[in-house]
Amino acid sequence: MLFNSFEFFTFFAAFLALYFGVPARQQGVVLLVGSYIFYMGWRPSFAILLAFTTLVDYTTALAMQNARSTGARKGAMLTALIINLGILGAVKYLDFVISNVAGLTGFFGFDIPPYALNLILPIGISFYTFQSVGYTLDVYNRRIPAERDFITYAQYVSFFPQLVAGPIERGGHMLPQFRRTHVLRYDNVVSGGWLIGYGLFKKMCVADAISPFIAGIYEHPSAYPGSYQIVAALLFAAQIYCDFSGYSDIARGVARIMDYELMVNFRQPYFASSLTDFWRRWHISLSTWFRDYLYMPLGGSRRKAKATRNVLLVFIVSGIWHGAAWTFVIWGALHGVGLVVERWFRGTAPRKWLDDALPALSAVLGRGWMLLLVLAGWVFFRAQSLQDALDVFHHLGSLGSLTYDRFNALGLSAYQIATLTMSLVLLACVDYQLVHRPERLARLAASRTASTVAGVGLAYYVLLFGVFGRTEFIYFQF
Repeated sequence: MLFNSFEFFTFFAAFLALYFGVPARQQGVVLLVGSYIFYMGWRPSFAILLAFTTLVDYTTALAMQNARSTGARKGAMLTALIINLGILGAVKYLDFVISNVAGLTGFFGFDIPPYALNLILPIGISFYTFQSVGYTLDVYNRRIPAERDFITYAQYVSFFPQLVAGPIERGGHMLPQFRRTHVLRYDNVVSGGWLIGYGLFKKMCVADAISPFIAGIYEHPSAYPGSYQIVAALLFAAQIYCDFSGYSDIARGVARIMDYELMVNFRQPYFASSLTDFWRRWHISLSTWFRDYLYMPLGGSRRKAKATRNVLLVFIVSGIWHGAAWTFVIWGALHGVGLVVERWFRGTAPRKWLDDALPALSAVLGRGWMLLLVLAGWVFFRAQSLQDALDVFHHLGSLGSLTYDRFNALGLSAYQIATLTMSLVLLACVDYQLVHRPERLARLAASRTASTVAGVGLAYYVLLFGVFGRTEFIYFQF
């Protein structure tokens, strides 16, 4: 079930009635069953793997908790990691490895026929696997105790608002919430409704409105001059932000109505002052996961040479996490190199002089550097192959002219361009307020009359200008 579908809101309304209608001691079972029904809406067999992952991590965590020796504790931890990462690696990366091995052997003169297992990638497997791995490592490192109630732990793994596209939550934050009684609160409904409405606006009025244009450009990038590639890069930056942060907003809103609180996953990343700041604002649950479970165990920033290695390794792995393709590897490596360069330049004399003598110019250059790296990275992220990405950059040398006929053919008529422009301006204004004037939005929320009028207006805006048609969220493929 997609968040941007009538089926989901029908399911959610029925779920809420049952969840808050049963005795408190039965809420956990209702939530667990509802989460599995939600997940099986894509493919019932996916639930088998989800249940298996849950059982493995629950039992190995208890084994770690009860272990009487360091070896037994470590063995239980490694068992959980091997099973979790082994399943993820097999279904997501095995075909990629096979194709690259075949290509490499062909380079050396050995003719191996192309072969692919074509394993089905369960939706959301990267998210719930990382959430389970994080729990396993937290228990192993004694940050949290192992959860002894199976129903409570199963809710943590399968919680449907954030199951298929995050945020990637921590056991220390979520498990206590599953242990307490939940009630329907007016304030939660209002604030959760606002999050859902703004998320739907991002998804349906911005991301899905842009989607046909982006798909058309990247289907045959060599057919379009550089001017279209620049427009496509800018619009894809808006599309992926609104698509993914829109999902996160809806997930937080749905969870809040249920009386749960999920972490904030995006903090207006395009207002970042540097590439480092961008990664403090973009997909926060994943970037902090890599920081805590990969970067810090590798040594963090304690030594300069190792810090460089660790940053590059973390971002290459992050690229691989996003997908089994060299385009994602290069996307991750590009951000890693950018962060290394930024860290080096931060301590140089020219940078210190620039910050002291011309702080405004320093801020502009920092934002310009961030946007340049991010936009270049999105080209690799969106391109279907390395060759397509190179074609995009190659065509930047011949800009050419923009024509309405081409925009219209790519799915952006005059009316759609007008409504999309209006939506982008509205998005920029709201995000600006969230960054620089959050007290204004707080005053709006505090006024029942003003918030009601704004809420009704937002609902009408989504219904009038939103794109309907069950368009999946981009991050479902990861």
